[in-house]
Amino acid sequence: MAKQRIYSLDAVRGISALLIVFYHVSFWQNRDMFDGGSYVTQKLGIYMVALFYLLSGISMGYIYQDKFTSLKSTELKAFYLKRYFRIAPLYCLLCVLSIWVYSKTIDAALLSRLAANFSLLFGLVEPGYSMLTGGWSIGVEFFFYVFFPFLLWLSLRNKYWSVLVLLALGAFVVITAVLLEKYPSLPAGWKIYSYPLNHFLYFWIGVMIPRIKPMKNHWGYLVLGLLLFILSGWVNVRDKNYALSIVTGLNRVLLSVSVILVVLYFYLKVKFKSDWLNHWSDWLASVSFSLYLLHPFVYFLLMKFLAANKLSWPFWYVFPFVLVATVLIGRLVYQYEKYFVDLGGKLLKKSKVN
Repeated sequence: MAKQRIYSLDAVRGISALLIVFYHVSFWQNRDMFDGGSYVTQKLGIYMVALFYLLSGISMGYIYQDKFTSLKSTELKAFYLKRYFRIAPLYCLLCVLSIWVYSKTIDAALLSRLAANFSLLFGLVEPGYSMLTGGWSIGVEFFFYVFFPFLLWLSLRNKYWSVLVLLALGAFVVITAVLLEKYPSLPAGWKIYSYPLNHFLYFWIGVMIPRIKPMKNHWGYLVLGLLLFILSGWVNVRDKNYALSIVTGLNRVLLSVSVILVVLYFYLKVKFKSDWLNHWSDWLASVSFSLYLLHPFVYFLLMKFLAANKLSWPFWYVFPFVLVATVLIGRLVYQYEKYFVDLGGKLLKKSKVN
């Protein structure tokens, strides 16, 4: 029996993708917003990605909460094939396209990097090995998928395993925070920050949310989450290193709780009263993945065009253009994505027949 679609989470997924576009374009344009973009833009950029991990975990927990009671090879094969065919077709296409767009030299090192990106397993070693802007998070997410069936199997055998996994992943977050304190800035410690074990906790919390006993939704979750997000980030702030300050210490705790509360509210909401809003939430979610991966290309090509024609656009021209153009292209690309998702389904059916 098909699971009920959670349209409210579709809305969150789509809006989060739009906010990440806003973050990147603001950063690339050196857009000043309350002290150089620090207090609004950087929180959006960092914690919208965390929110995506939560959403991914909820999706996996919701769909597979009654599966993987045993680790059958057929079930594992089906899971990995579905995940690969959902992510890889567009990701790999853009990796190839990046060679032309960014005029990269084709040599043995590039081909080796391309092969690692095609496997989607580069996150196991170095998420920064991605060939795409923001692609590190794709490597991180596939890292989650590699271990998800095994961790879910353990948690289904004994409920205490869920807690043990939660505590272990929490410990990794603490260790990462301690290590990051030694660095002068987040870019300097990026290799440590971007490693999947520093983010796995968000995914696992998402996995556990659908397993919580039925609870009544309350608008207080949303209000408290938004207030925490807006008001947090001021504790022990380092001069000119705001990004590092909000991914460590109490700031990280408060901001993480804020996105968890927002996601929990919309998960419990399930759908909106308006069918029109549900439809457009679904539509926006369908382009969120392509929106995330495509907008750096659209921005780069726009800047190249403006420079070639000696034009200068202000931020409020550049951002809407990049946003609208990427959404429209993303909707076209969605058909390409859907083709390969359907192809993966056909391959699964064929393998079951054989």
